[in-house]
Amino acid sequence: MSYTAIRSGFTGPSAKIGGSTAYHQDLKLLQSLPINERVKIFDTLALQNQQIGREIEFSNPAVSGRRWNPGANLADKVDLLEKAALAHGHSQHPGWQSFDYYTPFKGKSRFEKGAVEDASIYVPGVAGGKIKRASGGGYGYYSESMDPSGRVIARVGHGNIDRPEPEAEVMVGQVAAPLTQGAQEEVGKEKQFEDLLKAVLLGASLQQEKPQQPLESKLKSQLVGQLLQPSANTDLFNSLLSSNPYMSNPYLG
Repeated sequence: MSYTAIRSGFTGPSAKIGGSTAYHQDLKLLQSLPINERVKIFDTLALQNQQIGREIEFSNPAVSGRRWNPGANLADKVDLLEKAALAHGHSQHPGWQSFDYYTPFKGKSRFEKGAVEDASIYVPGVAGGKIKRASGGGYGYYSESMDPSGRVIARVGHGNIDRPEPEAEVMVGQVAAPLTQGAQEEVGKEKQFEDLLKAVLLGASLQQEKPQQPLESKLKSQLVGQLLQPSANTDLFNSLLSSNPYMSNPYLG
């Protein structure tokens, strides 16, 4: 499944979140979800918090102070997830794994003033599913995340009841898959080739009023070949110049 982090409230003082410990968050994940899906959910929430300068820090005994690192290897993530669920021993619900955590600012302790107060709370939305929100039941302001079939796969609670979101129900759109590092590098190469092609063609157009159409086609073909087999030509710029009868390279010869 694909997930996106959707803001659903804010942390608050004990009296406003159902009587529990102030400014913490409680996430419950459907235990029947494959372990890799539960890891993906935590990665999604952690990456969203990183964008606002925060980190997920577990608070129950046995995992207190440990932070979720989206860049860690899968084995370490699985180990931390299972230990964090077991550490939530004060409240167990059949079929669910529960996690208590704070989201302090990076570089700050959760005990520092201003580190966790009024922090955004995020719920993992499933592409094609929906989010339903309400308050009460000792859970403060809470949200449920449902997949396209209507199955609840996650709950997050202990939000401030005085700071609800405008919508009680939200439909979750399709989630764009993030580019891998390799894909990002390829996009960068394509942009460089495109810019270089434009520069060469512009130079050719300055040398003649009507550039010949075969020139542009030839240059594009060379660029495509370079993109598919970058090792075939170690000096693309000089190659393009030498193939262009209207330009010369003053640094050659």
